[in-house]
Amino acid sequence: MRLGIALVELMLGGVLLVGMQAQAAPSADPVKVSLQAFKVTVVNGAESLAESKTAKPGETLEYRATYTNVSKKNISNLAATLPVPKGMEYVAQSVKPASAEASVDGKAFGALPLMRKKAGGVGEEPVPVTEYRALRWKAVELPPGKSYEVSARMRVSASN
Repeated sequence: MRLGIALVELMLGGVLLVGMQAQAAPSADPVKVSLQAFKVTVVNGAESLAESKTAKPGETLEYRATYTNVSKKNISNLAATLPVPKGMEYVAQSVKPASAEASVDGKAFGALPLMRKKAGGVGEEPVPVTEYRALRWKAVELPPGKSYEVSARMRVSASN
């Protein structure tokens, strides 16, 4: 079962407005998906998170998606997917759980950090995180009434 979140964005006067839409099957879906966005701020070395739907270039948001099994049966092969919206950049090593995979096209996923062949075909090099377009986590099984939470941080691109 593949469930994901679509992050809807709109640039308005240099401020990124972020909306969320759950991508799931019709009302009979056995999994409820919720998404929260938190603005990450650091004051005097202490980090704090505050719910937010707006962010300016250079600011960082933490997205948390919670998948809850609302059925009476175990859910197997749950794949939680979180896109990296246009105008945002994934913040390296910010995924939780750390077992996430990444993709540059939203279709083919690989272990973090993504690697590709170097120009000339000799050896490999890391794919810049600015090219990541989606993150995905696999949960083997989600029992009835239980939840699975994933999170990742993304920075609003300064080029917006």
